[in-house]
Amino acid sequence: METLIQLIDCAATRFPEGAALEGETLKGEAGGPGPVSLSRGDLLRRAAALAACLIEAGIGPDDPVALLAPNRPEWAVGYFGALLTGGVLVPLDMNLKTGELTNIIERSGAAALLTDASRLEDARALAVALAKPVQLFRIDEAGEAEVHPLSRWPGAAREPGDLALISFSSGTTGAPKGVMLTHANIVSNARASSETLPCGEEDVFLSILPLHHMFESTGGLLVPLITGAKVYYLSSLNPRMMADAMRLKGVTVCLMVPALARLMHRRIMTAATEAGGPKAAIFGALLAISRVFLGAGLRLGGVFFPQVKRRLGPRLKYFISGGAALDPMVGRDLLALGIEVIQGYGLTETSPVTHGNRPGRGNRIGTVGPPIAGVEVRIEPVEGAAGGEGEILIRGPGVMKGYFGNPELTGEVLRGGWFHTGDVGRVDRDGYLTICGRSKNVIVTEAGKNIYPEEVEEELARSGLFSAVCVIGKKAPRGGEEVFAVIVLDAVALDPGSGLAEEERPRAVRAEIDRLSAGLSGYKRVSDFIIWPGETLPRTTTLKFKREEIKAALRRMAGYGPGDF
Repeated sequence: METLIQLIDCAATRFPEGAALEGETLKGEAGGPGPVSLSRGDLLRRAAALAACLIEAGIGPDDPVALLAPNRPEWAVGYFGALLTGGVLVPLDMNLKTGELTNIIERSGAAALLTDASRLEDARALAVALAKPVQLFRIDEAGEAEVHPLSRWPGAAREPGDLALISFSSGTTGAPKGVMLTHANIVSNARASSETLPCGEEDVFLSILPLHHMFESTGGLLVPLITGAKVYYLSSLNPRMMADAMRLKGVTVCLMVPALARLMHRRIMTAATEAGGPKAAIFGALLAISRVFLGAGLRLGGVFFPQVKRRLGPRLKYFISGGAALDPMVGRDLLALGIEVIQGYGLTETSPVTHGNRPGRGNRIGTVGPPIAGVEVRIEPVEGAAGGEGEILIRGPGVMKGYFGNPELTGEVLRGGWFHTGDVGRVDRDGYLTICGRSKNVIVTEAGKNIYPEEVEEELARSGLFSAVCVIGKKAPRGGEEVFAVIVLDAVALDPGSGLAEEERPRAVRAEIDRLSAGLSGYKRVSDFIIWPGETLPRTTTLKFKREEIKAALRRMAGYGPGDF
């Protein structure tokens, strides 16, 4: 098994020519980072120069090194620069508040903080706020250095089983956990992931998800680096800018989260509806026909809707969705429109990928696919779950070393050689896994029935009236919990010119909830709801709901008590 340093050195030797990482000037950054294009060799030489600076400053093997930088080639320079010292990388979420970042830096014991021009002032503020001084380094000022012979760098002496990275979770349910991943964990996952979705020198990845998250750093950085593909970094999630970049840069693959897939679906459907008249009627008829053919195994979306593919670029192969469950309706509709979304599954604790659909006939929408190479899966029965459903247990080379500084929690989730994910799912006869929900989010009724909020959210999110729906459990009068929905109204509905007066909104929301819930079992239907006073709900950088933060906000609102949620 290789280390990450051996992995990138092998990639640089195998693919010596051509750009590997490309980034444009960051929007709104006066005097900030300009265009950058790095080959794999350039990446190693810049990483070596940064490593030399760190080593000269006394950073050595096992020293934690924090990284605060945007999605740019410089992030990868910081990643491998820290590893060349033999240190342990601590990637930071740029969207966290200063107090949250200082907590992570202090907990990890980071001896250095890497940043670039775009986040220099933020990094300086962090350094001042820390209880213990930390050395600050500019990634973009390091220059280049000779990397060979590789043996001169402390990172080359690391073993595959040595700690490479500590990834702190998004903290959706409290204090973030530090997931300890070894070189072997990450390398094995990158290799297996590249075999699941083959790609090569002709491919261009669009990187839009935060690189501090394992889904993007493994799937959107390491996989393209080792397969010869190119990565183009986009600093904005603006749909128009994404579409323009995909078309102009010849993008073939893009990692996304389900919320972005839903947004794409909504924009296409809204545009077709707003066209009105014969155009809207033709669109609807062709989509219905395409859905029928899709059910028969024929994909005619590219034939019926060439304009969709032209907008996203003729070279696009597929999107890869992870981080949460993808609404099957969204997946099927996009496929009927000629856009294939490949869903996979994994957790930070598994480096991250454990399952993945395959393109074409190997893509079963509604599932997350079979396990990747080396991964074993077991379903452990859960009280109250439907037949065949249970907690997903994972065993394989990607499973983490443990939680940093928390042996008790490590022992809770790593038992009998298996990682207990906390997710509930079922496996079909072909080994394809379907995710039912998160066990810690489950709503338990008075009758002992389990309701997974994600299932109800999926149904309600199909409304054009709602821009977001979060479902949580609320204490029921007779015991147990009932389904409570937190609704964010769409901007169009909130517009005074929409014709929906403020006093009419609750009645309209109730009617919409009842309409969309018609296909759900009675016990899964929403008993009560609130229209959220803001435009957005608290989310992580991968757009998961921060349910505990939402519950805390509800407890502070008039009409709800501390024991309601």
